[in-house]
Amino acid sequence: FYDFLPTSGGLTMLVADVSGHGVPAAMIASMLKVAFEAQAENARDPAKILAGLNAVLARPLDGRFVTAACAFINVENGCVDYAGAGHPPALIVRAGGEVVELAENGLMLGPFPGTAYASMRVPFTHGDRLLLYTDGIIEATLKDGEEFGLARLKEFARTNRTSVADRLIAAVSGPIREDDLTVVVAEACSA
Repeated sequence: FYDFLPTSGGLTMLVADVSGHGVPAAMIASMLKVAFEAQAENARDPAKILAGLNAVLARPLDGRFVTAACAFINVENGCVDYAGAGHPPALIVRAGGEVVELAENGLMLGPFPGTAYASMRVPFTHGDRLLLYTDGIIEATLKDGEEFGLARLKEFARTNRTSVADRLIAAVSGPIREDDLTVVVAEACSA
């Protein structure tokens, strides 16, 4: 699942992964979409968004859970505010090639009512790229039987500057798909 909340002065992005598959997971994803849209007043604060989503999802998941990565790209101050809930770290690829993990991570959404989340802030300037993705990307099994992994993802993100999402999905898509594959990429442009 992924969604966006445009705000004055920026854009909030959410990538989430519901445990399990099929109709129950799809219903939870639908609830998540509605709950995310209801967080418009908190759109500039990823930690508050995750706490709000957790409050909504705390009861109806019947043993399931949701991991999530939420980022607010603030075009006014050239920063990204980021918070995670049991999710793999987001990546910022600097224009010069350095890859930075955004690993501010709290508990997954659902099983732990009342959980507080924290945000981190990092610069996001011209030419930088932000990658949010689900664990299906790094856990994908390649033709050689190896997992794609975080190290390969970092190298891939560092060396691929165009069509990153399409190329990444193609790189990890094999004959057997074990999990959903979701990636969202945003690039900082000059005003």
